[in-house]
Amino acid sequence: MSTGIIVSINWGVFIYAVNSGQILEASLGYFINPLISIVLGMFFFGEKLNKTQYIAFSSAIAGVVYLTINYGHFPWIAIFLAITFGIYGMLKKKMNYDSMSGLAVETTLVAPFALCYLIFGVSGGGESFITYPVSTSLLLVLAGVVTMLPLYWFGIAAVKIPLNSIGFFQYIAPTMKLFIGIYIFHESFTTTHLIAFIFIWIGLVIYVGDIIIRSSKREIKNFQP
Repeated sequence: MSTGIIVSINWGVFIYAVNSGQILEASLGYFINPLISIVLGMFFFGEKLNKTQYIAFSSAIAGVVYLTINYGHFPWIAIFLAITFGIYGMLKKKMNYDSMSGLAVETTLVAPFALCYLIFGVSGGGESFITYPVSTSLLLVLAGVVTMLPLYWFGIAAVKIPLNSIGFFQYIAPTMKLFIGIYIFHESFTTTHLIAFIFIWIGLVIYVGDIIIRSSKREIKNFQP
């Protein structure tokens, strides 16, 4: 139940951010989220970083801190999104449920609340899924599928992969959100964004490079006669 509530609140705030033209701030939230995941992994699961990974982590956190300080106002949307999704990932790992079963339980438990919203939205004279044109309703249904699949795969990864690794790979999604905000919705991309982006991706490249090097060394060691 707790995971369903947390991820639903996270969705709600993200939808609000998109509809209010604050995609870049939402992107900042998902830039902060991997750092939350790494810290939670260290505190709750005893995960450790090696020296190279600490350098990567430091570079990423420098970029996020720089962007947060120079953002212009307190990014409450970004902070809220980062913390809620970080806690969601931690709970998924702690519960260790089958991904599809867990997702089914989460959506089933929050479905009554969504149904109440639809009913009262119509009765109150406002717009809702029921009153939208068929084309819009179809897009909303497809959006649900697009949202569900990443959560399903995330549930699998949260159980099998350390949170620190999940954290760094999560930088791919906010980078895509950043590009969408800039090139599709034409939000401003400042020098501050650029500097933070460079620091974050330097950290990601270092982290992924360290994983590749250690995997190669492990394979060579295993093949030695």
